[in-house]
Amino acid sequence: MAKKLKHRPAPDIVSYNTVLAGYSAQGDEEGFEKLLKEISAKKLEPNVVTYNCRIQWFAKKGETFKGEELLDAMESKDVAPNYLTYNALVQGYCKEGNVGSAMRVFKRMKVMKRREGRSDLGVSAHSQTYVVLFRSLVENERLDDALWICKSCFAMKAAPPFEAVKGLVEGLVKGGKSAEAKDVVAKMNLLVKGDAKVAWEKIAGELSLEGTPSSNP
Repeated sequence: MAKKLKHRPAPDIVSYNTVLAGYSAQGDEEGFEKLLKEISAKKLEPNVVTYNCRIQWFAKKGETFKGEELLDAMESKDVAPNYLTYNALVQGYCKEGNVGSAMRVFKRMKVMKRREGRSDLGVSAHSQTYVVLFRSLVENERLDDALWICKSCFAMKAAPPFEAVKGLVEGLVKGGKSAEAKDVVAKMNLLVKGDAKVAWEKIAGELSLEGTPSSNP
């Protein structure tokens, strides 16, 4: 038995990723950084999971811009990002209040081509990414971008958060875009079903879809 133990294979990058994720979950910065140095010293090749752990770590620390720098490094090393890569960046930027960067990364994700020989496919976002980004855009009055995200949700037959939709509609009306506001409400009326419909109808009933005419001096 002892002889067999001596010939056990050395831990690979998959094993290191498991431990790395554990350090990240515990917020153990010393262990996290030490393990990264060990991975480098052993000349192990980081994969998408390794990079995702590091990106999530930076996002958790409020340094999402460093995570985006890793995205560039991934592409230069031919490591294909996945939806977790982009989700961490988008949600990290939103948490920091940097919705402009969040939107930039989201659009970058949409045009990123999968490495599967099908050039028509981009990396898909998780539904939570749409929710977080949509709310942040509405809160920061980035209404054109918020409307684009809202329409993307409609295309996927998914209803965005009701309160955020209310904020979008009110902002559109205030900005003189009543037609767009009415279109959003109409699509929500068609999309929302079941028990949720009662809650949506209550919110929709509070909305005024006509802009207030400006008074001439």
